[in-house]
Amino acid sequence: MYRYAVIIIVIALAAAGCATEEQATQLQTNLSFLQNDLYSFKQETNEKLAQLSKDNENVGKQVVSVYAAVESRDEKIKSIMGKLDELEYQLRTYWNETKAMLSTQKKPDATPVASGPAAEPGSQADNAKYESAYKDAFDSYQKGAYDEAIIKFTKFTEQYGGTPLIPNAFYWIGESYMNLKNYEKAIVSFQEVIDKYPKSEKAPRALLSQAEAFNQTKDKKSSITLLKRIIELYPKSEEAIIAERKLRNLNI
Repeated sequence: MYRYAVIIIVIALAAAGCATEEQATQLQTNLSFLQNDLYSFKQETNEKLAQLSKDNENVGKQVVSVYAAVESRDEKIKSIMGKLDELEYQLRTYWNETKAMLSTQKKPDATPVASGPAAEPGSQADNAKYESAYKDAFDSYQKGAYDEAIIKFTKFTEQYGGTPLIPNAFYWIGESYMNLKNYEKAIVSFQEVIDKYPKSEKAPRALLSQAEAFNQTKDKKSSITLLKRIIELYPKSEEAIIAERKLRNLNI
């Protein structure tokens, strides 16, 4: 500030015609100092502005990164919730099937009394035979031997086409293919249940699993269509509840 005051005084003297040569030299020197100060100030200001701009950009990137992390976390939570729903249902399905087979094994040897026409001779033995074949195939599935389960369930559908466990067999063929990540063949197996046995207990589950198979093949349109179809055809089913949750997670 002192330097600037001197400059102003010298300029005033010069204007009044009183400035000496020495004063003029001092004025020039001070002007040079002033220019250097202004240049330094400008450089310092530009550096600070550049740093502020860089900091602002970094903060922006961090904000975007945080938002992306939050969205990714939400998607993972939704995916985990959906898988937990399916796992819970599948465990319950395994338990029900196992209970049914255990119940079959505990049946007395005597032929039960039934209303209506009498059963044909040998029908009880045939029942035991196909139930045993089904149990063998289901055991392979539970052990994770999916290729083996497919072979056994397929053979079961060919040998015992008129039995009530056929839709179950096609369903577990589809689930075996799902575990093998062969989604195209899984879709075909589930379609067998959907088309031929729409009133079976496995029909809504086949639709739900088929929707997931389409989702895995990136055909989200078909997947969404099937989820809506479950709600429409089986509104009171547990599968409809899962389908509604999946649609909500997709913001539909």
